[in-house]
Amino acid sequence: MGKVPAYMVVHDLIKLKIKDGTYPVSEFLPTEPELEKIYKVSRTTIRTAMEILKDEGLVEIRQGRGTIVLDSRAIQSLNKVTSVTECLRNRGFDVRTKSMYIDIIYATERLGKELNQPIGTPIARIQRIQLINEKPIAIIKDYLPYALVPNIEQFTNKFNGLYEFLEQQYHLEIESADDKIFAKSADFAESEMLAVLPGTALLCIQRICYKGAQPILSDDVCILGDQYELSISSRGRNK
Repeated sequence: MGKVPAYMVVHDLIKLKIKDGTYPVSEFLPTEPELEKIYKVSRTTIRTAMEILKDEGLVEIRQGRGTIVLDSRAIQSLNKVTSVTECLRNRGFDVRTKSMYIDIIYATERLGKELNQPIGTPIARIQRIQLINEKPIAIIKDYLPYALVPNIEQFTNKFNGLYEFLEQQYHLEIESADDKIFAKSADFAESEMLAVLPGTALLCIQRICYKGAQPILSDDVCILGDQYELSISSRGRNK
């Protein structure tokens, strides 16, 4: 392996300090001369590192004022039904789908229970990797009764946001959802798909979506934990 360029070393160190709060969101980073002294590198190295951080959405370079730390995490409110894709778009990210694969499987006991379908019922399975600004952020698997989305396989790579697509193409309006949320460490396959190290923290959301009382969609999402957070508002005490 070759030696890591100095600008990447500086980039990694500053990124780590942004993530752990040493350089807080909405605050300016030390000036270029200060960063040169801290990291013992040239002005060119600092500027190259800053450009990469800017491209990653972590900082904003303000001419004549300095470099400010941005809140790069997408925050999804669970008080309304919204998808990961919609949430990312609303935060201004360029969202694209990579490696979409749609096939037809048959309901297992678990899927049958989740979707209220007999075991063996044809189920459309949609698997894809979601990118923001061309960087992998989430692995998404979706399951729907095939009778609700006939011929959906012909739309492979034709959409990014599934909820919007279902509304427009199949007139399926998601009215409510039940979520199960947990953390896990990325296994080898997940780390390869997301271009991170095995063991990286993932935020996982398992969701059942409903139209009325009928479950119509099962979602299984694993998303990079340092890029995403969930917001919940509660009212009243349950004793």
